[in-house]
Amino acid sequence: MPESSLDNNLEQLLAYGEPEPDDRGKFVNAVMRRVRKEQRKRRLILLLFGAIGALFGLAGGMMLADPISWVFTQALSPVLIMQGVLFVVAGVAFYIWVMNDDLPLQG
Repeated sequence: MPESSLDNNLEQLLAYGEPEPDDRGKFVNAVMRRVRKEQRKRRLILLLFGAIGALFGLAGGMMLADPISWVFTQALSPVLIMQGVLFVVAGVAFYIWVMNDDLPLQG
């Protein structure tokens, strides 16, 4: 089946013609300018959203400052640590009693 004139026209439109030797330098320079422009745009976007993220992080840190200070002043007090250890030991003892298992004393 012979190719139609539409196929020939499409091939001509989609064909990549070789640029003239002096146009190659201009083309490469234009592409590199666009690449540098996109890189600057990318860096600006990353900087902007990084700064916004840092501000949200600081705001979250400020909101959590009191609960975190409570953890270090109250939750890590010796009395609460001792109560936690006693609770864990009581839980293990209850588990052993309910399951009727013996812990091996030999290692």
